[in-house]
Amino acid sequence: MKLSRILPVVLTVFFYSACHNQPDVPPSKKNYFPVRDYLRSQIADVDSVPSKMMEYDIQNGKTDSAVISLQTFNKLAAAFLLPDLDSVRFENRFEENSFLDQSNNLLTFTYSTKDSSYGLRRVDVLATPNPGGTDKVKSIYLESSSSDTDGLKLTKMYWRAGKSFSIIHIYQPAHGETGTSQTNVVWDSSD
Repeated sequence: MKLSRILPVVLTVFFYSACHNQPDVPPSKKNYFPVRDYLRSQIADVDSVPSKMMEYDIQNGKTDSAVISLQTFNKLAAAFLLPDLDSVRFENRFEENSFLDQSNNLLTFTYSTKDSSYGLRRVDVLATPNPGGTDKVKSIYLESSSSDTDGLKLTKMYWRAGKSFSIIHIYQPAHGETGTSQTNVVWDSSD
């Protein structure tokens, strides 16, 4: 008789203890847009579809253009695969803000950091909302900076999904005039 009264109390204490002594569960991962994976898939898509690719280099107001090989395309496009876009680094260092722009019906995801050191500083992803499924990415903008004894370099990169990309370098030397160079690569000029 005593056992029948004690057993429920013991079981209750046992289950309560088991439930409340669980190790701390890490907080859930942030659900950031996988920028680096998306850019890799875009590069792979260009690799898989034969097309004429053009490179336009703009320096000091002069434009040179040339048809480029897939190897040259891959070398230039690799500039977008910044180490700071690695998901763990990205999620630890960047904050996301997002909104739907009513004027153009585009979703904007802006990732920025308060870290004042050099490297990736900002990422913007524009997408067309799709209520029934996955949003369609329109473009990605990346901004980074670096510094050495010669001065500061600001890099602005723009990836237009399935169409083209641009890389702009702005050099601010320690002594002398600011210089700018721009490379545009186009593989789908239809619009």
